Amino acid sequence: MNTRNIIIGLAAITLLAGCSIFERKQVDYKAGAVEAPALEVPPDLTKGVADQRFAIPAADGTQVAKYSDFTREKAAEPCALPASAPVATTVAPTTQLLTVGGVRFILVTESFDRVWRKTGLALEKTGIAVGDMDRSKGVYFLKNVSKDKNVADVQVSVHEVNGVSDVTVKEGNDLNGKEAMRILDVVFQNLEK
Repeated sequence: MNTRNIIIGLAAITLLAGCSIFERKQVDYKAGAVEAPALEVPPDLTKGVADQRFAIPAADGTQVAKYSDFTREKAAEPCALPASAPVATTVAPTTQLLTVGGVRFILVTESFDRVWRKTGLALEKTGIAVGDMDRSKGVYFLKNVSKDKNVADVQVSVHEVNGVSDVTVKEGNDLNGKEAMRILDVVFQNLEK
């Protein structure tokens, strides 16, 4: 194994030293060089063709603006008054108890979120117990609203269309039940107006 290492080492040294053993000839590349004529640019390529759709007109409107036009210091211009913000006009929300097509409901010109909260507060204020609620459907499920065992489940529903909400009370499937009418009247009287 020792002999093999010596042979490999000698071969490597010989290969590395081999480049310096041979004499190099210097090649003069510039000696035989002939000067070539200057490049000619075709006339249609001397100026880039730009699409004028994207040109930015200068301040005077006659030329295309350059970056330097924007970086120059401008003369002090009088400060223009900022555009006034539109004044928010608040229309007082109206709350009405209406009957349309034989169906009674409360109409409130406010968003669902506000009417949902106001309806919950009105039910709480009157002492009507809410058994459950489903905000995604806009329904309060009332419990034990009447001592009469024949009264079906009562639900108070809140719906919104284009910023106007309505509140209806349903007794079972009947919107005009006696207990539904009574609760609708009580909610209307206690609804924050």
